[in-house]
Amino acid sequence: MCENFDLLFEIAQFLGLDNYEEQLNAIKSRSEREDTTLLLPFVGEFSSGKTTLINALTDSKKLETATKPTTATIYEIHFGCDSCYAKVLTEDMELREIKDIADLKNEELADAKVVTVFDTSKKIPSSTIIVDTPGLSSPDPKHKQTLVNFLPLADGIILIVDINQQITRSLTDFINTMKLSKRPIFLVLTKSDTKSQFEIEAAKEYVSKNCEIPLKQVSVVSAAKGYLDELYKLFESIQKDKKNIIQQVDAQRTQNIVNSLIDHIDELMKASSSDKDLDDAIRKCQYELDKISRNIDNLLNSIGDDIEDQTHITCRLFEDNISSKLNALIGNKSNNFDADAISAINTTASLLMGDFRSNIQKTLFSHANKKKGTDDEIPLESLKNMDLSGVQLSGLSYGLDLNSMGHEYDGMIKTGLIAVTAVAATAAVVATAGGAAAVAGAATIDNVIDVADTVSDVGSIISNKNTANRIETATRFVEKATEEYGRMSQQTQDKGMIDSLIGLATENLMSKPKRARAVRVYIDETLTPEFKSQLNSISERLKCDVSASLHNEASQMITQKADALKELQAEYKEKKDKFNERMDKLREYKSKLLTL
Repeated sequence: MCENFDLLFEIAQFLGLDNYEEQLNAIKSRSEREDTTLLLPFVGEFSSGKTTLINALTDSKKLETATKPTTATIYEIHFGCDSCYAKVLTEDMELREIKDIADLKNEELADAKVVTVFDTSKKIPSSTIIVDTPGLSSPDPKHKQTLVNFLPLADGIILIVDINQQITRSLTDFINTMKLSKRPIFLVLTKSDTKSQFEIEAAKEYVSKNCEIPLKQVSVVSAAKGYLDELYKLFESIQKDKKNIIQQVDAQRTQNIVNSLIDHIDELMKASSSDKDLDDAIRKCQYELDKISRNIDNLLNSIGDDIEDQTHITCRLFEDNISSKLNALIGNKSNNFDADAISAINTTASLLMGDFRSNIQKTLFSHANKKKGTDDEIPLESLKNMDLSGVQLSGLSYGLDLNSMGHEYDGMIKTGLIAVTAVAATAAVVATAGGAAAVAGAATIDNVIDVADTVSDVGSIISNKNTANRIETATRFVEKATEEYGRMSQQTQDKGMIDSLIGLATENLMSKPKRARAVRVYIDETLTPEFKSQLNSISERLKCDVSASLHNEASQMITQKADALKELQAEYKEKKDKFNERMDKLREYKSKLLTL
């Protein structure tokens, strides 16, 4: 194995095929590790009981069992962990942690790449990773494609079959495909709780015969009743045979690389049989690049209207959502209206931009799939996983001051209230002494200090000593109230009962209506137009970025091939000996590869 790897590395380097070097490194590293994990997907028809069975094996038991195919997401289940939680890898490569597995909802994860679930159960060896996959018979082609893309990573297949259902064509086709991949297949019959032992044995015989799987690899379970002993024994036997399983699977992966290297060498040798053939091959590369470039331009033209439609939809949703959220905000109580408003705006914009990016990726993928197998096909990997993470809004303007709105005159109102209260108190004292007429004039005084001075003067002309004492007491009260107000007005905490009453009154009478008008004007005249303007600019930039990305990948792909051919041509024309030496080396490598 080691010698073969060295040879394969040498050939891959000689041919400049970096991707094969990476694959070989991964296989070699895996073969040298003692703690290598086994990746075993649960595969079966929709509603065969895959998720229910996984829940029975976990401690959390919280994975959602859908009533219809809703997601193409792969769920990886890791056992023997310290706690139960999950991580979600989104299409824009954002990793989110979910503390409660019950919060994983299939419909909300339709665009997630992988959901990794960590569980504390020790029923399954920690070196075994179980994978819940989309159903084989799902009507959504994306579900099937997700499964097909994942299977090369699998080390074996746990085939889940409902004991009450017949063997389907899609199931037998899948089994035959997996046999060619040299992956071991283990069969699990679910929902056996309603069957007698005789019926179970008959079902095992029927499935084993029609699927051509040895009976020793068939286990019968009932997740509903907790009958899982046969499945546990199956995992034990898989664990004991782990080393052989890994060797068998990695040997097939290595053989696939060998076959690819042979095909690449054949292509180079065929193109290098003469100088004319080299010229033709180089021209063909340019033709391929021109064709792919035209197809890219046609694709971008066809999705242009879709991008504009998605832009209009996103703008409308933003206007509707933000109007609803801000109106609800100003209608309720808040410690900081402005902070809450900014948070609502940023959150809404962020969520809608995430949906916008996701929908654009779906549009690209859908249009590209329609062209598959036609002359307009675009054989580029970036179409599947176009990185749109850079599609972001810049900060939206916010110039409101909702917190103080309608409270601008609270201090003035409070001053007036204290003044009126003080005059009223003085008037009551003076009236007792028969001085009502004097106080009537005082009621027009502008501030509390003036009132206090006037009361002192009145007190000084009253001859009755008891009356004068009452007036002096009122004067001291007014002066003290004035000083207290001045002191409290300098503080920011606990402004007292008068402040609270005034604030409550102005909040209901002035602030809420004023905020509502300000928010309406802000949304109509500033926020929505700015959001639309930014999103329109993003849409135009997005078209340019997608075009540049696709054209760059196409150019790189074709250029690598053309450069290899040009190198051969240069050697063929200028250094005949070196050219012949290179051709001999290719023939030697091919001969060695054929013996592996």
